[in-house]
Amino acid sequence: MSSNDPPRPVLDQVALAVQTLRGAGRLGSDVLVRIDNSAEAAAAPYQFDAATGRLHRRGCRAIPEGAPLYGRWHLGRDDLTITCKRCKPLPDETKPSEPTDRAELLLGLLSLVSQFSGVLKERGKDYQKTDEGQALTTQLGTIYRNLGRQEKDMLDVMLGTLDTVVERLRALERSLQKNGVDGKE
Repeated sequence: MSSNDPPRPVLDQVALAVQTLRGAGRLGSDVLVRIDNSAEAAAAPYQFDAATGRLHRRGCRAIPEGAPLYGRWHLGRDDLTITCKRCKPLPDETKPSEPTDRAELLLGLLSLVSQFSGVLKERGKDYQKTDEGQALTTQLGTIYRNLGRQEKDMLDVMLGTLDTVVERLRALERSLQKNGVDGKE
């Protein structure tokens, strides 16, 4: 740097000094600042091809060799216009959950209802006698009256189905207990 050159900012001087030390091998191999995040980006579930403007799932065969990829961890509905037609990535909020998760959740809920249905009914009767319970009963009645015929029918079917499932679970439990199978080891 000659005396006629304007003074450099301090960070530029530090960066040049680090480059000189690194080039001379007098600086350790530890990374100070990682600008290239290709290792982290490769692990992202979605890859955006900056050259074609397409959003792919990681590993999609439609990604061109050597394409400049940008890792994406989440997708939204706004991203649907640029998704790859081959791998068809879905936004996070529209992805169906795993069927096993839904089945386990449903079975867990049914197990709770089956085990505690008597207690829940009694607690419900007690709660309905309180001021809060009466207010909630009134609100639920208003909501139910404001439902359309189709919504009322669907709600009735769902509640009827839940009752049937609970009764069948109880019958199954009684049958297992009669046969000496109580699930205990």
